[in-house]
Amino acid sequence: MKNIVLVVLFFSIVPVSAQTVIDDILKQNRNMEQAYNSGQLEKIADYYTKDAAVVGPSTEVIGHSAVVAYWKGLEGKHVDWKLENIEIMPYREVAIQRGISHLRHYHNGKVVQSDVRFTLVWIREDGQWKISVDHYSPL
Repeated sequence: MKNIVLVVLFFSIVPVSAQTVIDDILKQNRNMEQAYNSGQLEKIADYYTKDAAVVGPSTEVIGHSAVVAYWKGLEGKHVDWKLENIEIMPYREVAIQRGISHLRHYHNGKVVQSDVRFTLVWIREDGQWKISVDHYSPL
């Protein structure tokens, strides 16, 4: 009986497979793209943790309301967005994603292509993978 309890306990605490984590994060990427491409920019902030940070060359925003404002800054200017995954490295309850973001938006009446290299730190919050740190730099 003791062995059965140990086996059940072992399988109940084994972390989710790395491939499942990767698939979940790639799904979150597609959902974020869809939100941007359909003009639901505020919804993108839902994919960030409550205390997330977005950091770039001249940007540092921290906290949910700041992340909402960051994405809403593109309201009416959005064109399309495609996230290119390079690598996702799951580590138990944390995953690191590296990739390239291809975002197009209007600036001064012209479509501007913004390609940036990004590193995202994903953690589980409220049962979902969410971005805790979003760091990017132009290519």
